[in-house]
Amino acid sequence: MNQEILIKEDEDISPFIRGKIRIIQKKEGYRFNIDSLLLVDFLNIKSSGKIIDIGTGSGIIPILISLKYKNLKLYALEVQEDLFDIAKRNFQANNVNVQVALGNVKDVKKIYTHQYFDYVVINPPYFKEGNYKNIQEKIARSEALAKLEDFIHGSWYLIKNKGKLYLINITERFSETVSLLKKYNIQPKRYRFIHPSINEKATHFLVEASKNAKEGGEIVEAPLIIYENPKEKKYTDYVWNLLENGF
Repeated sequence: MNQEILIKEDEDISPFIRGKIRIIQKKEGYRFNIDSLLLVDFLNIKSSGKIIDIGTGSGIIPILISLKYKNLKLYALEVQEDLFDIAKRNFQANNVNVQVALGNVKDVKKIYTHQYFDYVVINPPYFKEGNYKNIQEKIARSEALAKLEDFIHGSWYLIKNKGKLYLINITERFSETVSLLKKYNIQPKRYRFIHPSINEKATHFLVEASKNAKEGGEIVEAPLIIYENPKEKKYTDYVWNLLENGF
């Protein structure tokens, strides 16, 4: 790693995907998890274009996207100044060119041109409220500063006609998510449900939606199973391969 990259005393650096990337994170604060990897794995992009990650946190998603797609122009938006700073250093540390902006998804009209992007990716706060150990984690995991509707409305503003939105969320917000997508004429087209193990109910879902697309033709892919043996935390071959080799 480039020694000029600053790592502060309250931060550490985590190798990921056999050290292909390294991510600076707060020791006590928001830390990325496997959801980011599963979301990027779900992306199905066949052409070049501009893609933005709304609420980028540490910047893990654009960095993962850069491993999978070489011809995309990468953008990111983050509302928290400390995470914005971490994301910039992570992009530098991993030699990934990302145009990152500081701002709230509610204010995208002040930051970006209407219909500027071909693709939008969001890993939004899953919970409406909750108890968290610090403000950074609270903002990242709950709707303290922006609601799910703000993220979807912002996505509508950002993506071009027929452009695609990719997101991950918890299953208890599935109906709400689909309703909001339809409200803003972003038609769901592809789903995948994530199960902790083959015998457990889905806890999360992935969705691909297209702006101003017609209804019909939706695809529900095979379930994504995380653990072969949940008690021993043994991953399925599919997830293990992602963690070991990437895309």
